Amino acid sequence: MRVLDLSDGVAGGYCARLLADYGADVLKIEPPFHGDSSRKAGPFPDDLPNPETSGLHLHINANKRGITLDITQPAGREILKRLVKDVDILVEGFKPGHLASLGLGYKDLEKLNPALVMLSISPFGQTGPYKDFIATDAGVFAMSGRMYSHGQPDREPLPYALDVIWYQVAVTAAAAGMGALFAARVQAIGQQVDVSALEALLGNVDNRPLFYEYTGNKTPRSKWPGGIPQGAYPCADGYVVFGVGYDRYFRRLCDAMGRADIYKDPRFAANAERTRNAEAFEEIFLEWTLQHTKQEIFETCQAYRVMCAPINNWDDLMKDPQLVERGYFTRTEHPKAGSLPVTGAPAKMHGTPWSLRRPAPLLGQHNAEVYATLGYTTGDLARLRAHGVI
Repeated sequence: MRVLDLSDGVAGGYCARLLADYGADVLKIEPPFHGDSSRKAGPFPDDLPNPETSGLHLHINANKRGITLDITQPAGREILKRLVKDVDILVEGFKPGHLASLGLGYKDLEKLNPALVMLSISPFGQTGPYKDFIATDAGVFAMSGRMYSHGQPDREPLPYALDVIWYQVAVTAAAAGMGALFAARVQAIGQQVDVSALEALLGNVDNRPLFYEYTGNKTPRSKWPGGIPQGAYPCADGYVVFGVGYDRYFRRLCDAMGRADIYKDPRFAANAERTRNAEAFEEIFLEWTLQHTKQEIFETCQAYRVMCAPINNWDDLMKDPQLVERGYFTRTEHPKAGSLPVTGAPAKMHGTPWSLRRPAPLLGQHNAEVYATLGYTTGDLARLRAHGVI
């Protein structure tokens, strides 16, 4: 499968990265001189900004080749049209209508490649009254209705961490693109896939919108709904998170603590009583958690089938026995950033295993290689470079 990644930033970049991870030949196209915006985002080794060593760029563009091309110039548009003739999927995240204004919209490109799948990712979609509006990931999250119920009940609503929304949209786009690719290959039907970030979130991950759809009730913000103990608690070396709302799990937790007497206490016998006496219970509970490490608590609780997990930091993850045993983390050698740990495959395919074939490209790293396949000579490339086309 051949993919042109004409996007900028996380949503399109990670969508194309997923396709690249499982074998697609992905060609990242960046503007000359400054490249993709992810190159400015960092984080950077030793906090020294360098467009070649941005952690975000290295992550979302691994397993891709890379060229530079200015599609706002006539010569650049002609080159893109030549590239489009031989690809399966084009990923783009421009403002709706921008590519069409350059003569590169789907109706223009399908004439060159009738089976082309164009994945167009935007905050609100290619049509509608908001199609020209811009939005951050937090803005899309807020408009999706999910932020309304997210946060402390007596405080303002909270967003997710930076870029979480764009990664969710990227996964949706990659799945939609594969569906469209099957149609293109089986039925010779090319199409533009209109991915709205807002609509992708509405049906993705969070079930709280369903409560309103089916009951008319707005889910209020709450700290940790479901009972006591629920949520994050401190321990000897960090924090652990519990989900022990049901009585049967609470009894198991007490057994794990070696304190069967707790659930026999009328104050804690049922969740309603535990909720009313939460402060008294937590005084007993914290005395136990603070005597043990998060790994000790995790393994003890799991032995009693209690839903509990450590809140890991990066060091914890790198040493986690589950991830180590499965070989999740690997390393890459980058000519500018050096040797770096890299997250692995989101899913294992034993018949067609994932591999890290190459680190993220340097800006324009594969210009000579790619443009040579289109018949451009060294002299041609020098002239294109002098005019800022590549």
